[in-house]
Amino acid sequence: MFANISFTRNSPFSFIEYAFQAYYATVFLMVWLHPEEHNVSLINDLAILMAFEFIMVHSGVFMAVMPKKLSLFVFFPMYGLFALAFHHSVINTNILYIYLLTVLNRMRFAFSDVSPEVRALQIGKSVAKAMFYFFLIFAVSFGNGIIPKFGLTDEFLEKSHYFDTVKSSGLFIEKPYVPISMGFIYYSVPVLYFIYRTIKSFGRNKNNSFQEERLIFSKTTYSEKFKSDKR
Repeated sequence: MFANISFTRNSPFSFIEYAFQAYYATVFLMVWLHPEEHNVSLINDLAILMAFEFIMVHSGVFMAVMPKKLSLFVFFPMYGLFALAFHHSVINTNILYIYLLTVLNRMRFAFSDVSPEVRALQIGKSVAKAMFYFFLIFAVSFGNGIIPKFGLTDEFLEKSHYFDTVKSSGLFIEKPYVPISMGFIYYSVPVLYFIYRTIKSFGRNKNNSFQEERLIFSKTTYSEKFKSDKR
């Protein structure tokens, strides 16, 4: 099942997935650089979003590996409870609804039958994403002192009354530039790799097409020359 997997094949769901990730990366970057242009509650919501991803990053793996009925009647309600808890943690629910669309795209295997190749591909992507998340969370947690704050300075957070709006505490809340920098990296790296892979695949296909045209032209020329010599 794993031997014939094409990791460069893009489905319509892939483009949807990476479009959402590009949107998240843009939001994280804009809030990181220019938080004054956004509602202060969005800072808290993005920090909570990255904490919530700790739970949801496993969803793609479980939904792909587990039997359909188990995914639908056990894991889907369980993740629904996590989403409800997330709902009570955020201030503005707009980012929550957008994020849930991404989660539903990951969980689509619970509602449809897919080929073993597609399922195996999703497992591989989900595992890689989980490993990338854990690497990043350790990196930003231990290296939070060297992460640039950009617009999320202590002065701005105090002036905007950010700490008066938050509903929880911890590193991600008290130093929001940490999860927001992590979110930007977490969502932008896969998108950049996807773009690179797509461009490279397009160039390879174009080159293969050119080689085939040359081969056909060479065969035709050789055939005509052979007939001419035969006469």
